[in-house]
Amino acid sequence: MAEYEDISLPDDLYYDRKDHLWAKVEDDGGVRVGLDIFGQKAAGTVAYIKILPVDKKVKKSRGFGSLEAGKYIGPLKAPVGGKLIDVNEEVLKTPNLVNTDPYGKGWFVIIEPDNLEEDLKDLVQGAQNIQEWLESEYKEYTEKGLFAEE
Repeated sequence: MAEYEDISLPDDLYYDRKDHLWAKVEDDGGVRVGLDIFGQKAAGTVAYIKILPVDKKVKKSRGFGSLEAGKYIGPLKAPVGGKLIDVNEEVLKTPNLVNTDPYGKGWFVIIEPDNLEEDLKDLVQGAQNIQEWLESEYKEYTEKGLFAEE
């Protein structure tokens, strides 16, 4: 677990540096996707989530849905390309799960990846890399005042 100040990031996940989504490769090869702690802290309390239906194809870095929160309204962009094979209905009904359980019940979709190995190359991975990214990202967010007021 990478930890810095009041933020912890599980080090078994992959992180999108720009869009602040995490990706977890499941045992069956699917990729579970959620919003990382930076994304949810910057956005504030999530009020509404809209996600494309199962079986839709998504391209890496393209929208698979949208999110509305206290300080953010915008797209959710896929960290890997492929087909949506599962949508978390629970998070659609209770959007603040993104804030209360971002790495557990607060996930959005599971993608059946088209080109997993290639797509993962762009994401932050590995304990040391995640720790370094966490510290630099925290400092940048703090300097720019990007953390939403709790």
